Amino acid sequence: MPIVLHTFQCLLPAYVTPQSAIHDWLAHAHAAAQTGSEQAPAAARLRRAFDRFGCDPERIARRFHALEDFTHQDWARMRIFNLTDHPEGRGLAARMDCFAEVTSQVFASLYADEAVAPEHLIHVTCTGYVAPSAAQRLVASKGWLTTVVTHAYHMGCYAAFPAIRQAVGFLLADGAAGRADVVHTELCTLHLNPALHDPEQLVIQSLFADGFARYTVATQAPERPHFELVAMREELLPDSSEAMTWRCADWGFHMTLARDVPQRLAQALSGFVAQLAAKAGYTEADARRARFAIHPGGPKIIEQVQAALELEDAQVDASRRVLRAYGNMSSATLPYVWAEMLADDTVADGTPVVSLAFGPGLTLCGNLLVKRLCSDPQRPTEAGADARKPGR
Repeated sequence: MPIVLHTFQCLLPAYVTPQSAIHDWLAHAHAAAQTGSEQAPAAARLRRAFDRFGCDPERIARRFHALEDFTHQDWARMRIFNLTDHPEGRGLAARMDCFAEVTSQVFASLYADEAVAPEHLIHVTCTGYVAPSAAQRLVASKGWLTTVVTHAYHMGCYAAFPAIRQAVGFLLADGAAGRADVVHTELCTLHLNPALHDPEQLVIQSLFADGFARYTVATQAPERPHFELVAMREELLPDSSEAMTWRCADWGFHMTLARDVPQRLAQALSGFVAQLAAKAGYTEADARRARFAIHPGGPKIIEQVQAALELEDAQVDASRRVLRAYGNMSSATLPYVWAEMLADDTVADGTPVVSLAFGPGLTLCGNLLVKRLCSDPQRPTEAGADARKPGR
């Protein structure tokens, strides 16, 4: 039974701020948290630190965010970052209240004109918890009481892959034509902590943004651009469990990120891509000629993957464009890259696409997709006549 991905919707948060302005805000926030009051010398020193350690505006031009807080520096009227009273920002309960409110609005917006219920709805996030979830509230409000809601939580940036794997499993188990919708709601900026000043945290705070996405996994291809799912693969890297962490703290969710994560991932990629290609019936050489949808965790991730696999700039340009336009939106980022590639006329009908993402574990995930402009599964691909189709 063929499996396809289609109808990608990327919903932008309410606010957008240029990267340089966000670095200014962060420098003043760190100064306020550090000293108890905003002081120009401390802010100037911290701004230089962000320039040194953070992602520069040439790599990330802007970031979207659901909170108004980042648009001003009146700490007393901040919803979360009232640093006058809370140097770390308000606690986890206040942040989860915000998460619940925003995600309910996101689901309502994404399904405002939807009359047909999906058989399955999978909610993906690593930036909040609330029960009932926004997904459950949506199906209840729509009267879709037989839609099965599944929560795919706390897996980080690679979570699109297990969510798709869940969707495939559900559809195959149902044994009939069906539809599983996947919705990502990531509010990464809820979890900034201006009281943490070490370089690792400055890097993290210069990368992450908010983003929301919806798409469909189905057993029938639509008469519009879509992807055929050909193969999936996932593995853990040895001796890497502390290289990236994401833990609950009193103030919010706390991330740690080792400096050598891009290098660790790059070292494992060649063998990983070769095995993914073999599952799809491709040679490794075929796979390396594909377009690549790389989760843009940061500029170094893209650079290390490109170098390790000896890829041309054109093969990874969609990931670079998404990073520059939106930042790292955790699990929502790769769906933005897929949407970009479906809309890109230079990615021709039949083009194989190798997708890669990474997260705590360290977990390395990938799939191999084929872009289709219509529902005819017999068209040859750019990889040649030996390219395989789902289910082979």
